[in-house]
Formats: sequence, C-alpha cells, structure tokens
Amino acid sequence: MKLSLFWKLMLAFTLVIGIGLGAVVILANQITTSEFHQMMMGGEGQGMMIGPSGLAGRGSSLMQQSALERVNRAVLMGGFLALLAALAIGFFVFRAIIRPIDQLTFAAQQLAQGDLGTRVAVDDHPARLGSDELSELGTAFNVMADHLQQSEQVRRDMTADIAHELRTPLAVMRGNLEAMQDGVYPLDVEHLAPVLKQVTLLTRLVEDLRTLALAEAGQLPLNKHPADLAALLRESLTSFESQATAQQVVLHSEIAGSLPAIEIDPDRVQQTIGILISNALRYTPPQGSITVAARSDRARVTIEVADTGSGIAPDDLPNVFERFYRADKSRSRESGGSGLGLAIARSIVIAHGGSIAARSEVGHGTTISIVLKV
Repeated sequence: MKLSLFWKLMLAFTLVIGIGLGAVVILANQITTSEFHQMMMGGEGQGMMIGPSGLAGRGSSLMQQSALERVNRAVLMGGFLALLAALAIGFFVFRAIIRPIDQLTFAAQQLAQGDLGTRVAVDDHPARLGSDELSELGTAFNVMADHLQQSEQVRRDMTADIAHELRTPLAVMRGNLEAMQDGVYPLDVEHLAPVLKQVTLLTRLVEDLRTLALAEAGQLPLNKHPADLAALLRESLTSFESQATAQQVVLHSEIAGSLPAIEIDPDRVQQTIGILISNALRYTPPQGSITVAARSDRARVTIEVADTGSGIAPDDLPNVFERFYRADKSRSRESGGSGLGLAIARSIVIAHGGSIAARSEVGHGTTISIVLKV
C-alpha cells in the first residue's frame, strides 16, 4: 500500500492522540473506580459511627476532593505519557523526513558548484508503507541531474566540433593571405579564389549553426499557412535537375496527385527537402538514382527521399541526425558538407510537429522519411 507523506504524518499524529487519550482513560478509570468504592465504604462507616451530626457529609466531601485530585493526577500523567509518545514518534517521523531533505539540499549545493555527477540515494525497494513525495522528489532530482549532465556534454562536444570545423578554413585563409603578403603568391583573382571559397564555407557554417540553435531553442520563426505540398516537392526536384545531370544521377518523382494542402512554412519545408536531396546526391554514384515520393492518408502526409548510394552502416544509422556527424569519415568538408544538414532537417520537421527517420542497407542506399500531420 502506498501512503503519501501527508497521510503518514496524519497517521503519526493520530497515533499520538490515541495513545494520550488511551492513557488518560485507563488511568482515570482505574483510579476513580477505586476511589469511588473507598468513598462509599468510608461514608457508610462514618455514618454509622458518628450519626447524623454532619461529620459523615464532611468526610464524603473530603473523599470527593481526594478523588478529584487523583483524577487530576491521572490526567497529568496521561498528558505526560502522551507528550513522551509524541516526542518519540515525532523524532523518528521527522528524522525520516529531514534526512532525505538534507541529502537533497547537499546534492543541490554540489550541483550548483558544478558537480554534475551528484545524485541522491533513492530507495528502489520501498518499505511496506511504500514510496512518498520525498522519494519522488529524489527521483526527479536525479533525472534533472542526468539531463544537465547530458546537456553539458552536448555543449562541450558542440564547442569542440565548432572549433574543429572552423580551424581548417581559417588555416587555409591565413596561409593564402600570408603567402600573398610575403610575395610568394601574386595578389590576383586566381589566388584570391581559394580565400573566397573558404569565406563562403564559413558563412554557410555560421548560418547553419544559427538556424540549428534557433530550432533547438524553439525560436525558429515559421510562417505557416496552407500550402500545395505536391507543387513544392516538384519545384525542389526541378532545382536539382542540372546538378543531378552533371553527376549522371537520375531523379525520379512518385508524388501522389491527391496530396492535401497542409499548414506548413513552405520555405522551411523546401529547405528540408533540399537538404535531403543534396545529401542524397552527395552519396549517390554516377548511374544511380534518387526518388522523391509522397503519399497521404486522412491523418498524415509521408515524404520519402530514397537514393541508391552506398548506404549507411547499422552502427552509424542512429547518429545520422546528430550535428557534425558524418557516416563517411573520409569525406572532406567541401564534398561532405558541414555535418549539420540532417540535424537542421530534423529540427525543422520537429518544429512543424512532425517526425523524421532514416533506414538504410549497406550497398543498397538510404531512405529518409518525413511524416507531417494533416
């Protein structure tokens, strides 16, 4: 049986009151019964010996006074026993309450000082009375600490990743500029072109980071209104036709003609589809193909971008939507992208209340699926 902390306290104080009342009733009953018997026997005896002189009435009055004093002593004794019981029960009850609160306070102080590994002990095998609010509070504290530790680890990893991504283009720019400054390279368009290329890469990286940060903070602005999703997908395919032709990759369209108009931000959804098609083109070899499909039912619309590329290993598949993650470690930044595309796509889809998933088979390609509510 599970009792909350409130009812445990109520049970403890009810027990204290019961013990006090019981002690008073038992002691008073025993003493007053004995005293009453003595008073009656003493009154009869004195009446026989003294006669109707009034002394018997006085003796009876003295006996009553004595009985009242005994009753008062009984009440005081009962009250004293109740006080002892209250102190004993209160000591154990409040000690049980204060101990986890002290642990939580200490753990919170450690957490505030930066020790994110601090946890409080939670009884995984509660006693007969079950867990209470303090146990639940301890569990909630541990969950919060876990999330803080994970967030801190993500922040550190992201900082390291950003530093790594910025290091190479900055080094290239510095090397070229110093070479031109020292007269090794002439200051002409040919040697400025690599510098401009690296500036473009840095600009794209910063913009991608900004978009990702806004999306993960729930502050990505969305201009949502009913849109023709089929037309949007066809437009996205058209924009990649020249690049696909240059790479000898065939683009296929399997878009249902009965797609409903759904409330989305067309620009952000088109950005997402563009990321998926661009990513598919990056990993699809010549003579391969990419298929963009869309279908709907009464409750949702499913969009799929499938390629015939090399596929993703099972160990890498759960991480493809993480920032700066590249399944193919051998690809450079120029050919492999910044590693933020799929993370941005996931954030945009989630901001629309949808879901995104990947499935892949090594040597047979990858399919990215997006589900949006109608």
